[in-house]
Amino acid sequence: MGRPPRARPAAPPSRFQGRAASKDELLPRTSRLPGQERKRRERLQRSSDVVTIDGVSVSRWQWAWEGVLGVITVLALGMVLVTTPTVHLLNILAQAAPLGLIAAGMALSLRTGVPNLAVGALSALSGALVATAVDVAELSLVAGLLLVLGLAAFAGLVLGAFTVLVAAPAWAVTLGAAMACEAMLLAVTDGRAIPVEDRLPVPQLVWFAVFAVVSVGGGLLWARRDVRDWLSKGWTAGVVGLAGSSVLAALGGFVLVMRLGVAQPASQGTLTTVFALAAVLLGGTSPNGERGAVTGTLLSVLILAIVQGQLAVLNAPLWIYSLILAVVVVAGLTVSRLLRA
Repeated sequence: MGRPPRARPAAPPSRFQGRAASKDELLPRTSRLPGQERKRRERLQRSSDVVTIDGVSVSRWQWAWEGVLGVITVLALGMVLVTTPTVHLLNILAQAAPLGLIAAGMALSLRTGVPNLAVGALSALSGALVATAVDVAELSLVAGLLLVLGLAAFAGLVLGAFTVLVAAPAWAVTLGAAMACEAMLLAVTDGRAIPVEDRLPVPQLVWFAVFAVVSVGGGLLWARRDVRDWLSKGWTAGVVGLAGSSVLAALGGFVLVMRLGVAQPASQGTLTTVFALAAVLLGGTSPNGERGAVTGTLLSVLILAIVQGQLAVLNAPLWIYSLILAVVVVAGLTVSRLLRA
């Protein structure tokens, strides 16, 4: 008689413990490259740092940073209330409304990976077009606003389509668009200020509330993975990012004209664009796309508007504010890098 077959030893327990193994984990340990292992560990680390509530996923570090910005904002608002009359705070909020709408447009373009550097010049041109439509064409303010928003959306669609079709960097395309807007602004205004006597019966604080809803609501939508995945691909990213940011910039330009009562022939488009970029980066939105802030843009706009208002009270020269914005841009890039680490 032959020897009975030897019983096979029991298989060791799987290290995956009921979960699906990733592609890298199915590779033999000896065949994993160091780069693959590092990327796998980074993905696991990022997933463990994300807090998900009702489909909204935000990094713990992002929430912590926005908490820091919230504390700074509260302290700054308290300082304004203690040192200046209440009307000064209302002026700061009114000033933050148009700049905040422009910053919300910049945030949308950065999230979708198509940075729109024309938001400042486009807002100035939009205000001038509304003033011209009311003053020359004798349109109503509502009709002028709808016309400008439609033109801004069309321009954004064209820029987005061009960016995707020729695979051009969005910053270069929109920088050229900014120069075109500056030229058209001079052509529309003919070098003179255009007054707007009629005003919409909408308080400036209502416009600030619109900015707050758009900014925070957009941040919450972007924090949903399904929305983020849909808006981060090809045509959708280019068209939605540039068209949406252009519309918000045009709305910001209209609100600014309603606040000042005049459309200026000389644009501060570069300064406005840098303000928007500084606020968005400081708020925690990544310059490389994907990660976006929830309340960060709103809080950063408030902080920068308070700084601008206090400098105006002190009669500080304009170059100081410009220098502060430059420093904030660098600080925002540093914050973005730390949040990604």
